[in-house]
Amino acid sequence: MRKYSAVLAAAAALSIFTLGCAQTPLEPVDPQPASPLTYQHAGYQKVTPAVAKAMMELGAPVIDVRRPDEYKAGHIQGSINVPLETLKPGTILEAAPDVTKPILVHCRSGVRAEQASRILVESGYQQVFNMYGTLQWPYGFVQEQQ
Repeated sequence: MRKYSAVLAAAAALSIFTLGCAQTPLEPVDPQPASPLTYQHAGYQKVTPAVAKAMMELGAPVIDVRRPDEYKAGHIQGSINVPLETLKPGTILEAAPDVTKPILVHCRSGVRAEQASRILVESGYQQVFNMYGTLQWPYGFVQEQQ
C-alpha cells in the first residue's frame, strides 16, 4: 500500500486543483465518459491514465471489462479481459485474488468500469480504481493476431 501512497496523493492533489478551476469538465479526462460517473464508496476511486500507468508499473493488475471483440481489436498491454457481463456479486478474480491489493478497471469510456468496480467492491475488493477507458488512454494498445 505504501508504494501507491505517493501516486494517490498526487492524484488527489490534481483532482482538488482541477475541481477548483472554473471551466473544468466533470472528470479530469478528455473525452468525458459517455455518462456521468457517480458511484461513491470508500473502496473505489477514479484515477487518470497517468496515475493508472504509474500504478501498473508498481504491479497493479488491469482488468478490461469490455466485450471480447473490443478487447481483441486493441487493448492495454498486460490487461486481462473480464467482460462486465461475466462479473457477478461475490466474484473473486483469478488475476487479482487478494482483495486487499489495488486493482485497476477500465472499459471504453469509464462507464462500464464503474459498474464493474461496484460489483468488485460489493465482492470484497478494498482498493478498486476506475482508470476510465481506452478513449482516454494515450499510451498505445496491442492487438491480437487474427
